[in-house]
Formats: sequence, structure tokens, C-alpha cells
Amino acid sequence: MNALAVKAFYQNPAIVIDFGTATTFDVIDQNGAYCGGVIAPGIHLSVDALSRATSKLPRVAIEKPEFVIGANTKQAIQSGIFWGYHGLIAGILSGITKELGARPFVLATGGLATLFAAHMPAIQKVDDALTLKGINLVYHSQKRKN
Repeated sequence: MNALAVKAFYQNPAIVIDFGTATTFDVIDQNGAYCGGVIAPGIHLSVDALSRATSKLPRVAIEKPEFVIGANTKQAIQSGIFWGYHGLIAGILSGITKELGARPFVLATGGLATLFAAHMPAIQKVDDALTLKGINLVYHSQKRKN
């Protein structure tokens, strides 16, 4: 749905980063064709797994910490989550851009899109309704067929 919506409403080539249960990247080339994507564990899923799998580490809010080096356990976990995913996103965007051979329009959607977009200049826009826009396109195309 995200790839369909970005193709319809934005420019190509494009990458959509969806911060959902999984952190996904959908890639659209210069001609508007879907190239494929990347699927990484979602941020909330990672935080849940960390707190469940360890007896002493607490569940923490996902936010950008003031410093990279945490002065306590909570700050250290927040730093690992925020800066770890920041690095994951930056690295994947860099690799996709190299493979595309063109500078893509980068759009983010999903629950944590605004948090990461505020600290990543590569993300050019946040569209919280992107998935719904894609569903709406499919609905109206099916409605016209019937």
C-alpha cells in the first residue's frame, strides 16, 4: 500500500520507511516500478524483546536521549535503541541509494516516523496517512471495476 501511494502522490525514485511492527523500506525506481524492499525488526518489537529477555533491564520510552553515552541504564537503553536504529536507517538508505543510482525522495510513515525524521535530514517528509491512501487507491480502483 505504501509503494502504491508514494508512486501516486509523490515523486520517483522513492523510498518509503514504515515504522510499524517491522521497520520496512519500500523502493520505487525512476520509472515508478516497485524494486523490492528491506524488512528489519520493528523498534517496539526490539524494545519488548530486550525487556522480556533480560531480568534486570527495564522497558523504556522510545525517545532521543540527550547524549549518546548513557549515564544510567535507562539512558543507555534509550541511546542504544534510538542511535542503533538511526544507524540502521542511515546505512540501509545509503545502500539503497547506491543501488538505485539516483537520489530518491525519502518518505516516512508509521508511529515513530516523526521522531526519526526530526533527526535525519535524509527523510524529506512524513505522511502518517500514507498506508490509508494506498488502501483508498485500491478500494476506488476496485469500485470502478465493479
